[in-house]
Amino acid sequence: MNSETHNQLHVFFLPLMAYGHMIPTIDVARLFAARGVKATIIVTPRNASTSSKIIDRDRLSGLDIDIRTIPFPATEAGLPPGIENLDDITSPELIPKFGKAVDMLQLPFENLVQELRPNVIVGDMFIPWATETAGKFGVPRIVFHGTCLFSLCLSESLRSCRPGITDKSTFLVPGLPDKIKMTKSELPEKSLATTEFAKLLERIRESEMQSYGAIINSFYELEPAYANHYTEVMGRKAWQIGPVSLRNEDTIDKAQRGKNSSVDEHCVLSWLDSKETNSVLYVCFGSVSRISNDQLVEIAMALEDSEIPFVWVIRQLENNEKRLLLPEGFEDRIKGKGLIITDWAPQVLILDHPAVGGFMTHCGWNSVLEGITAGVPLITWPVFGEQFHNQKFVTEVANIGIQVGVEKWNFWIDAENVSVKREKIVKAVIQLMSSDGEEATQMRNRAKQLSETASAAVKDGGSSYTNLTALIEELERNMKAADINSSSEMDSEADQQLHIFFFPFIAYGHMIPTIDIAKLFAARGVKTTVILTPLNASAFSKSIERERSFGLDIHIQILQFPAVEAGLPEGFESVDGMTSPDMVPNLFEAIKMLQEPFEQLIEECKPDFIFADVLLPFATEAASKYNVPRFVFHGTSFFSRCVEESLICHKPYADITSDREAFVVPGLPDKIEMTRLQLHDKFKAEDASDTEASEQVREAEQKCYGILVNSFYELEPGYAVHYKNVMGKRAWSIGPVSLRNRDDADKAQRGKKTSVDEHFVLNWLGSKEPQSVLYICFGSMSRFSKAQLLEIAAGLEDSGTSFIWVVRAIKKEAEESFLPTGFEDRMEGKGLIIRDWAPQVLILDHPAVGGFATHCGWNSILEGVSAGVPMITWPIFAEQFHNENFVTQVLKIGIPVGVEKWNSWIEAEEVGPRKDKIANVVSLLMGDGEEAENMRTRAKELSEKARKAVKEGGSSYENLTALIQELKMVK
Repeated sequence: MNSETHNQLHVFFLPLMAYGHMIPTIDVARLFAARGVKATIIVTPRNASTSSKIIDRDRLSGLDIDIRTIPFPATEAGLPPGIENLDDITSPELIPKFGKAVDMLQLPFENLVQELRPNVIVGDMFIPWATETAGKFGVPRIVFHGTCLFSLCLSESLRSCRPGITDKSTFLVPGLPDKIKMTKSELPEKSLATTEFAKLLERIRESEMQSYGAIINSFYELEPAYANHYTEVMGRKAWQIGPVSLRNEDTIDKAQRGKNSSVDEHCVLSWLDSKETNSVLYVCFGSVSRISNDQLVEIAMALEDSEIPFVWVIRQLENNEKRLLLPEGFEDRIKGKGLIITDWAPQVLILDHPAVGGFMTHCGWNSVLEGITAGVPLITWPVFGEQFHNQKFVTEVANIGIQVGVEKWNFWIDAENVSVKREKIVKAVIQLMSSDGEEATQMRNRAKQLSETASAAVKDGGSSYTNLTALIEELERNMKAADINSSSEMDSEADQQLHIFFFPFIAYGHMIPTIDIAKLFAARGVKTTVILTPLNASAFSKSIERERSFGLDIHIQILQFPAVEAGLPEGFESVDGMTSPDMVPNLFEAIKMLQEPFEQLIEECKPDFIFADVLLPFATEAASKYNVPRFVFHGTSFFSRCVEESLICHKPYADITSDREAFVVPGLPDKIEMTRLQLHDKFKAEDASDTEASEQVREAEQKCYGILVNSFYELEPGYAVHYKNVMGKRAWSIGPVSLRNRDDADKAQRGKKTSVDEHFVLNWLGSKEPQSVLYICFGSMSRFSKAQLLEIAAGLEDSGTSFIWVVRAIKKEAEESFLPTGFEDRMEGKGLIIRDWAPQVLILDHPAVGGFATHCGWNSILEGVSAGVPMITWPIFAEQFHNENFVTQVLKIGIPVGVEKWNSWIEAEEVGPRKDKIANVVSLLMGDGEEAENMRTRAKELSEKARKAVKEGGSSYENLTALIQELKMVK
């Protein structure tokens, strides 16, 4: 395997985070992969999700192509949280901050280069530091230019050119193969000449001069004079390998290129099928450009006046009404004549349809080349960037387009900006789309000829195909000439390192501890790979990147989650997002569908071991196929596992006549009593599919190598022994794994991004007396009815206790109306309400917190134990009633609030404990009575034991050491 890997060329592709740059870069990567090159695309987590489907399709066809993610430091650079793409920028003031964030990617990117050792880096022109990084690691950097050679030649010539005195006076751009005239107003604004943007352009130029060469998305026959000028006159190495969009040969590839389309592509194609050949005008201004609201009205009226059928993709500026600002009655009048698409359209699919006879475009190079490839003449409407250069190329060199009449380069569009009036637009549309005009016919003929030439260029023997062949062969020769001894030593060292896959269930209560465990293994020198879906990866990438910056060998691999294929809503990737119990079967159908792509990852990465969640039973079969030992990770305690096994084997509930009658769970170290109401539905034989799923989980566990448990021996010694000796299971307790997070940054970044600033919360807690605050949180999945939330609010107020309350209501609208009238005013300074997600470990560890009202999820229980905080138990479903019994009957560090019934789903009007009971329990736990004092003392003792367990010499530390040593011997 090592020999094969080293004989294969491995290329990193690093695009700028903008769809106009990512889409062609990914096409280029796919072209390389189709020639046997290992292609790795480096993007940020949210951007990864837009391209993962098309990459997965290529992987299924046998190509060696994958995606690696690095977190985008939006907040650190001063951008709003969640921004990862230039297309999301809403004001010009944010652009320098976006550039700063791009510069901050250099370190995590270098960590990936260090880890994966690519032979070549293909970096976007707007990422100039890629040349420096490549130099550090002794690999060539190739610049990917998202524009044409004509534009590059013109830009270089303009550096030494003096433009006209007035904005509208023309001047000749010197030294080019053609006579190209421009005006001063068509150039970037003068204010940009002294800004950070100008400095960036100079960095880009210097970086390119030092690079190995440039890849160009064009083809020789389109601009032969400029290809020669660029290489011979300017002295640059360049390979034209386009049009790269032609890599997308079938309808699915074309539809999945870029973001998810905001319209069903079959509807668009059916609509186009109803139109005459060459009769439809396609209107689109790219992913970044926004047309002003007033200009939209002018375009709409012009399209209506022209009477030409059209498909119009609209991305407008924000307006107060949050709706399209079109003339009154416009959509009714153009019904059947025009099709409006908002946001994103399958552009290549539309342009390739025979009904499309013209393209009104912003002159972004991708769009220009896609129009040429489709053989469609253009109406040019440049906005910024190099788009005025591209307009010149289309209208004066290729002669396949008509200018609409834009005169001025715009860095940003104002809401009232109108650059072209309806009369000019109508004239250009009619002139281009005329079926009998000589000029239009000639343009159509030239466009069709260029389309045929483009298709020939990418086929075997064509100019672009041959250029790509020559480039790959040159890079392979360079690779083989590298120091073989150095790579051999690296292989030898890597062979000694354990590599473990960690595959959590898609719920935050499972993912968070799994990632903590992966960090623990990585801290012991193990290479750890966490398998996540794209959106879940984005929640954890920052935390993982912190570990990598400290030198740990830990990273994320992404699997696409088949939500839509399984009948789930698009974008669903976490159990925490379920809105109905009817979604559960679809969820587990989607989980089953992960087996094939997971096996492909095993085949590719060859891990030594697989640690997979208990709720992923297929992982045992997958591991067995590749002769890799599989461990089960249990997100709960030994106690809970022992209780479950006893209930399955002995069925002590079977002869009980009343749901509320207590029975003893037999065969356990302690006397544990339960009622039928507290049992999981699977024990009530109400759902055969639920029972079948539980049996699959149990069988998979029986066949696995062993069990990993997030607990520590001193917490439940009787049950640790019972599980191993009586039940005969091999298990290692290595927790509390949350203690891996030692500083505030780690604690705050654990899980989803918090909905409140952690410093604000800590300051609020800092104003309170020690042990005076009750923390209330019911986990990431539990949702309470509005009526129950009212009871909790009233109970808290009546108790007189200070509190932090994390609220997740069943329905969004309930969040704003669940509080009693005037509650927040009365609780000001006394209570803090956090909606959605809170930095739980950070809060529990604060000395002001003296109690924890919890749903009894095991993570929360163990985090409360680690913090030394006694609890109020409010179980809901899953194994939470077992955990309540453990807290209240075994550890004796909690008080039950009085929930009687296990719930598979919380009904909207359901109410459990009332305010009087809640107030009484809160006062009891937070008071100074003897029972509360004894619970606090026991909780503090357990906290000290927990912290000792994970330190060197402690039980969990030694268990992890022994496990790693055993794994090395097994390997």
